Amino acid sequence: MNRSLARRRNTTRSLLACACIILAALASLVWVRSDAHSAPASCALSNGDHKVATSPGASLLALSDADLNRELSVARDLNMWAVRLDVDWSVVEPVRGQRNWAPIDRVVNAIVAHGMCPVGLATYTPIWAARPLDFPRNSHYRPADPNVFASFAAAAAQRYSQSISVWEIWNEPNLAHYWLPRANATEYGRLLAASYTAIKRAVPGAAVISAGLAPGTDNGRDIAPLTFVRSLYQGGFNRSLDALSVHPYTYPALPNDPAAAAWSTAARMWDMRDVMVAAGDGHKKIWMTEFGAPTGTGTNSVSEAVQAQSIQIAIGAQNDAPWLGPLFVYSLRDAGTDPNNLEHNFGLVRRDWSPKQVYTFLESR
Repeated sequence: MNRSLARRRNTTRSLLACACIILAALASLVWVRSDAHSAPASCALSNGDHKVATSPGASLLALSDADLNRELSVARDLNMWAVRLDVDWSVVEPVRGQRNWAPIDRVVNAIVAHGMCPVGLATYTPIWAARPLDFPRNSHYRPADPNVFASFAAAAAQRYSQSISVWEIWNEPNLAHYWLPRANATEYGRLLAASYTAIKRAVPGAAVISAGLAPGTDNGRDIAPLTFVRSLYQGGFNRSLDALSVHPYTYPALPNDPAAAAWSTAARMWDMRDVMVAAGDGHKKIWMTEFGAPTGTGTNSVSEAVQAQSIQIAIGAQNDAPWLGPLFVYSLRDAGTDPNNLEHNFGLVRRDWSPKQVYTFLESR
């Protein structure tokens, strides 16, 4: 402002500026609400059939702008359809009633700018929202009230209604590590049902898929994925999912290795399909929202050739089984450089951005 102007002119301009800010804010609210009942057609549930996407993991939120742009460029260059993104309640609302969407906004906008579809993973619990008797120490504890989580999921769905058409509810709840203190299919089913209802009310065009189920056994704390699916269906919670989600990791074995069939999560997808068909859900797909294999020298790691072959087999399964939805490859870039650390070596490219064999395969498909 030019301070040499008369006070009256200053006051007038200030009032006009305030009015413009208020009008802009109101316009923003109207824009969100007016679009709350639509969803991007190109990113719809059915548009993911037999496509390849990526699940880079929670680290995506912490990347610098430069690294975020470069990772998403890797996905775009490989003609990936979508990017699975953590919409982490504990990140957005660490203090009750104080939501900061900026970290999520940044990544959603970047994915869209790269011409891909964000798939929202609504997940995890702020400490304040967990059950006090669980003595929560991190965000992986079950929410105390599924309806409070559902309210957050609906707010996220409404905020991103122009960009996100598919919402996955939670991550790997069949493992105690992600549903502390122990996995419970009925508890998760209630969370799924509450979230489904809330999201559909906020954005009727949005799709809701169940949480990706990880390899695991029935050991009192974890629940095997097939057991978990059967429990969801026995409880009627299948009415609250538009697709089922699985993380069919099999490393160090290949997904089609007959010797691994007894424990292979990939093989269990056919059994899950039988459960779905028997319940009248034959029209619903199974999404593979995480899949990959770690290279390196650690126990259960694989060679780059086997990593590439695993992805190739999974893509082949998509073509052979019309009930399989998209395949989300975990992950884009190695998380570190320690060859003995499995979590450092799931990338399609190495930490220095040099491509692995699987990158070359995906590039040429």
